[in-house]
Amino acid sequence: MSAHPTSASPAASSSRNKRAPLSLAEQTQLLNLQRVILESVARGVDHIEAINQICMLAESLVANAVSSVMLMNNNDQCLYVYAAPSLNASEIEKLNGLRPSPGGGSCGNVIYQQSVQYVSDTFKDDRWQDIRHLAHDFGIKSCWSIPIFSGESKIIGTFALSSFEHREPSQFHRMLLDIGAALISIVLNRNQSQESLRQFEKVFEGSEQGIMITDASHIILSVNPAFTKMQGYTAEDAKGKTPQILSSGLHDAHFYRTMWESVVNFGQWRGEIWNRRKNGEVFPEWLSISEVKNTAGVVTHYVSTFSDLSDLKSAQKEIQYLSSHDALTGLPNITLFRDRLENAIPIAMASNCKLGLLALNLDNFKFLNDSLGYASGDKLLSLFAERLKDCLGDTDSICRHGGDEFIILLNKMQDDDSISNMVDILLNEISSPFAFAGSNISTSCSIGVAVYPTDGSDFEKLFGRARKAMLQAKESGRNTARFFTEKLNNDSLYYLNIAYGLREALAQQQFELHYQPQISLRTGQVIGAEALIRWHHPQNGMQSPAQFITIAEQTGLIVEIGQWVIEEACRQAREWQKAGLPPLSIAVNVSAVQFRRGNLDKLVMKALEKTGLEPHRLELELTESLLLEDIDHLIAQLDTLKKLGVQLAIDDFGTGYSSLAYLKKFNIDRLKIDQSFVRDINNDPNDAAIVRAIVQMAHTLNLAVIAEGVEDEAMLKHLRETGCDEVQGYLFSKPLSATAFATFMQSRL
Repeated sequence: MSAHPTSASPAASSSRNKRAPLSLAEQTQLLNLQRVILESVARGVDHIEAINQICMLAESLVANAVSSVMLMNNNDQCLYVYAAPSLNASEIEKLNGLRPSPGGGSCGNVIYQQSVQYVSDTFKDDRWQDIRHLAHDFGIKSCWSIPIFSGESKIIGTFALSSFEHREPSQFHRMLLDIGAALISIVLNRNQSQESLRQFEKVFEGSEQGIMITDASHIILSVNPAFTKMQGYTAEDAKGKTPQILSSGLHDAHFYRTMWESVVNFGQWRGEIWNRRKNGEVFPEWLSISEVKNTAGVVTHYVSTFSDLSDLKSAQKEIQYLSSHDALTGLPNITLFRDRLENAIPIAMASNCKLGLLALNLDNFKFLNDSLGYASGDKLLSLFAERLKDCLGDTDSICRHGGDEFIILLNKMQDDDSISNMVDILLNEISSPFAFAGSNISTSCSIGVAVYPTDGSDFEKLFGRARKAMLQAKESGRNTARFFTEKLNNDSLYYLNIAYGLREALAQQQFELHYQPQISLRTGQVIGAEALIRWHHPQNGMQSPAQFITIAEQTGLIVEIGQWVIEEACRQAREWQKAGLPPLSIAVNVSAVQFRRGNLDKLVMKALEKTGLEPHRLELELTESLLLEDIDHLIAQLDTLKKLGVQLAIDDFGTGYSSLAYLKKFNIDRLKIDQSFVRDINNDPNDAAIVRAIVQMAHTLNLAVIAEGVEDEAMLKHLRETGCDEVQGYLFSKPLSATAFATFMQSRL
């Protein structure tokens, strides 16, 4: 059995400790520590002396423990002792060079995991497995470590309390570490001391929680401003009364008796409770009650803290719904639909029935959407969804898969004919006209069908094959349906033809780059261009990347194609410079396959050297899914590219695996908001909120933001008001040939 505690145990313990309020004595001690150090800083004492003073004061407040400050060395990415007044030089030398890792001790894990680390048993905890010998050498039995932040909110080191006995940190210890680390940050960033102090005071005061203090007889002595804001009672209203003024009447005597029995027996109680505001509104709270005893052990006061759970409860309900349903139509989303299909499969297997998975796409819906407007288009989608639901049985299920595409599960089908009959009903229902917005609206749909167990036995296979069949239905003239098995051979032939054609295209130089201008919203000037590949197919004419890039990635040809794209984009950017055009950034999309080869950084260096383009003029656009690749392998290449000066952007941000953790790991310069959010920004509050959140988050992280797919002035106005930095889209220009792009640039000078 592992000595490391389970993930649930420390979280529960942490939650309890975090909510336990400090005693008045502990508050005084922390305030005194703060006062002493800030006075030293105000007097301008040497920073090493001030940090040593923090360490000594911390040790004086925690018996049988030593403190230390370790900072990261940017050259070797290791931790070195910066201050440890109770350790001698040889002891400090043993600690220097600590490498952050899962087994690198409490301090090493602070850097590795980017979070606070509390270890109560260094002899057994897995987090100390790589430096267990130090625990034995020093006699350290527990170690609590907390991050030290720079003025830019980056973790630059650790502040630790190491104890010669096994113990868990109390809330006082945690606050001591918090305050110590904050003070160390202030000392290390004196030029920003005022700001740091304000932040520290705000955190220390805990203004978001309501606080009420009563005497031993439960008479209210004082409340803080957050209590007044939450409960509606001013300090004058509450003083002299008892907490019964907050009673909602929803809890019986047994509830309160149990609550106070816990306080008497354990010194505290915490839990969810319904209270009543002064205006009569009943609302949920998280309440924590703790005893305060004097030195004789007699209870003198009770301290209660309150957190309003109203927004949380509402958000939880909303999140629970949104996590399983489409916001527009109220239909199950893909996650819930997948669960229903996977639950239906074993039942169908046991009853020897078939399942039909239908991928349904409305034909020419974009025309209706553009004609009627996006708001009307959304209403139209909801009406189509209702029509589809009315056709289905109680055990069937339907999901909107985004845009105008729906997925339908036909459950308990006896044979293929039963599925075909239902498909005919759906085709007829969708094509039936109906009155909408003063007009008779009619359209059709294309349906692809995959059948369980014939075409697959899991969601991925069935859905993938149903979508392929749906595409064939569209290619066959629309307003029809196709079963997957009818087009299997055609898919294979198409794949082989494209794969062979791509090899010929490379050999015969059939590729060409088009360039879409990128516009600064601040100046209105063209500041860059996105390079987009086109294929001059000898029989089929100009082909967009959507028609061949996926196959290029599957065959590995994307590596050679990508190398050509990078070199050609750099060459063209340099040619424009030589022709007298203002210097521009050139953005190139990069495939995950190119990174897997491990030499993309070398290919980029070669292209820059060959063309003479300045590295900072080249921007590589990475997909979010790429960030889930081999992280170490990826970081090494990206670091090399960043050292060259190449810019990095995340393309189609928000559509993949968005994560702040990845933004912290990768040195990104720019986020590109996917056009799926921009398209409905004026009509869909959710899209508008997402765009606004992305811009605010990016600016907080010092990242630039560009929005793609800008097609009209209303979108542009909304993006400008949101604070977006740059845009591209058909409002300004479609992708242009190199010559046409130069002409476009000349026209804007």
